[in-house]
Amino acid sequence: MNKIDTIAIPNQFRKDESKNTNVLDFANSNMSLEQLREQVSGYGQRVMIYSHDTFGLGHLQRCLKIANALIENYPKLSILLVTGSPVVDRFKIPDGVDYVKLPAVRKVGPEAYEARTLGTTYRRILTIRTNILLQTIQDYNPHLLLVDHSPLGMKSEMQPSLEWLKKSGSDCVKILGLRDIIDSPKNVCELWNKDGIYEVLDELYDFVMVYGSPNVYQTAKNYNFPKHLLKKTFYCNYIVKKLPSKIPPRYSGNNSLVTVTIGGGDGAGEIIIGNYLQMLREYKNEINFDTVILMGSFLEEHLVKRFKKEAVGLPVSIKSFVKNAELYFKKSDLVVSTAGYNTVTELLGCAKRALLIPRVMHRKEQLIRATCLNELNLVEMLHPDDVSAQSLSEKIFSQLKNPQQPLTNARAQNSIELNGTNNLARFCGELFINK
Repeated sequence: MNKIDTIAIPNQFRKDESKNTNVLDFANSNMSLEQLREQVSGYGQRVMIYSHDTFGLGHLQRCLKIANALIENYPKLSILLVTGSPVVDRFKIPDGVDYVKLPAVRKVGPEAYEARTLGTTYRRILTIRTNILLQTIQDYNPHLLLVDHSPLGMKSEMQPSLEWLKKSGSDCVKILGLRDIIDSPKNVCELWNKDGIYEVLDELYDFVMVYGSPNVYQTAKNYNFPKHLLKKTFYCNYIVKKLPSKIPPRYSGNNSLVTVTIGGGDGAGEIIIGNYLQMLREYKNEINFDTVILMGSFLEEHLVKRFKKEAVGLPVSIKSFVKNAELYFKKSDLVVSTAGYNTVTELLGCAKRALLIPRVMHRKEQLIRATCLNELNLVEMLHPDDVSAQSLSEKIFSQLKNPQQPLTNARAQNSIELNGTNNLARFCGELFINK
């Protein structure tokens, strides 16, 4: 008997027959969140969240949002985050959450990695990370394991841990938290068939939670989920952290404000920041707006130095690292950004307007996401091959002159599903009380 048949599935979901999907929907739940909190004692309940973190900051930030939501709703939980991010220490870790740091690697090509800081081989790093994960799983023995995005982790480093959980008879509930868009359907289906990922999802996971909305992208359909996998696949909507109740004031300058961000800083520095600074120089006499550029933690040092030098005398402020980009997004009249999951969800949650320039390096994820949101008239999009000082100026001036604020309007009309973090927390809470 498959373990899914022995777990009481939370029944607060809506079956979208038109898309053959399960969408978490707690609007008509018989149990309030306060009642659920009372039933989840939390004492002794151990959660482990795994995030491979081989590129950028998105995986780490998404996992921290989820950890924060779980602790806010169930304060007595114990959550262990296992992460490969080299900057995890820069973020606030809430009480009840701790982390194990894996040696850092960076992605250098499709399914290709290298050590980020250590002077050793990739194979040795992989062995160390795999052993740390297995030992941590065995010693911590979590009641719930949430794996972020990659079913087997970087180069299958999670596979021994998942297999141990199955063979040991552990009652750990295993959830794969899947980003809404992975890559083109062709590439994903070919890779998953080649690597046996559909079988992994069937045999080693109890649930698949899609961090998105089928109204934007039909993840399960596009990646050919078989019928038996659809049974345990749920859409929880977008993972957005709880926005601060105190809204920061509008930008205090006399001009409009444009914020430029490349997310964590891995890739897109030259395409976006380089061309943007070129635009400021070429159109300096026409520029009637101020700019803040957020460079990200992983932008190459030679580019950081070059961009700071090029920015001298221009109406722009450059920030190397900020913990909360949303504070800038809220104040801005326009955000020019890459199209990674975490950055886009922050824009959906608090920005007025956005111009997305997808980073297309190792996969087409960002291009697909930007295209989908553009087709829904939520954002403007500029293909990276078309980026130049002229094309940027045309897009930016046009957007700043337009009084419409598509993202503000969408939030006011509740047409963007941004309650994924709380939906996931509620789902986990019901798993705890039903075990």
